Amino acid sequence: GNMSSIKKLSDGVYCKIIPLKGNPLKSINIYMVKSRGEALIIDTGFNTEEIRSEMLSFIRDMEIDLKRTKLFLTHLHSDHTGLATWFYEELGVEIYMGDIDYRMMSSMADANSKRWKDVMATTHLQGLDEDNLKIEEHAGFRYRPKAEFPYTSFNPDYTLKLGDFTFKGMDFSGHTPGMVGLYEEDRKILFCGDHLLGDITPNITFWNFTVGDSLGRYLKNIEKLRNLPIDHLYSSHRALIEDVPKRIDELKTHHEKRISEALKTLEKRGKCTVRDIAMNMSWDMRARDFSEFPNTQKFFAAGEAHAHLEHLRVLGKADFEKDQDGVLHYYAI
Repeated sequence: GNMSSIKKLSDGVYCKIIPLKGNPLKSINIYMVKSRGEALIIDTGFNTEEIRSEMLSFIRDMEIDLKRTKLFLTHLHSDHTGLATWFYEELGVEIYMGDIDYRMMSSMADANSKRWKDVMATTHLQGLDEDNLKIEEHAGFRYRPKAEFPYTSFNPDYTLKLGDFTFKGMDFSGHTPGMVGLYEEDRKILFCGDHLLGDITPNITFWNFTVGDSLGRYLKNIEKLRNLPIDHLYSSHRALIEDVPKRIDELKTHHEKRISEALKTLEKRGKCTVRDIAMNMSWDMRARDFSEFPNTQKFFAAGEAHAHLEHLRVLGKADFEKDQDGVLHYYAI
């Protein structure tokens, strides 16, 4: 084994950084808590051979007993759940996950499920027909767990005991409709998934009109961290955050800028599709304009633009009408 890729972060808490090849996220931080012969693994990485062997070596190097190991999935995204079926079927590990995200995810194994049809129907609403997107180009589709797996419900306010650790579930919905964090009060440790990231902005997307204003939900839920006693904040991608309140303020400012950017575009141009707004937003992408984005990124860019438009609608600053093809056209009020 190669222990050099595993870092001990605090008493009983270890991390292995697993590369996500060819993905803008670059890598994922996979955590393991080890205490009194028990182990808890947090999230899995994508469903690829390469990541599977990284995960196996992590398990071997840490010399854990799989019969006394649990897997906790913070949220439904494929970089967090991709290997879940394998964990259950091949390793026999019990899996814990929040009900909301599990329900959304469990239908995703089937390529023809309503969930993926809805994703494509949403791209139509957003005015992306001209981009000829295919579901196979969606990263969440490509690297998903390919079969359902049984799970144990773990929702906000539930308690999970593991050796000397006691974790409480936290409602971190926003980035997904039901992301759940793990908080250890005595040790002031928080596993926050993608709720707060240091170097990149968590993707906040439009899911559907039932889920509604995901950006509003997110902005409300990151405030929960401001006064929470946290000595160790363990997030899922890139560098770990030292100054939590400062990062909360940076993320709020980032979204306020984007909200006003979207509103200015509506005021200047009149009626806009979601695609029009995405084209006029400032992105960290090298592409000159939206049409040059790789298709995998168009799903995310449009979703992000749409979340900001829906937030404006909830704030009473914008609304939409549908054209005869069912495409949404937003306008400033």
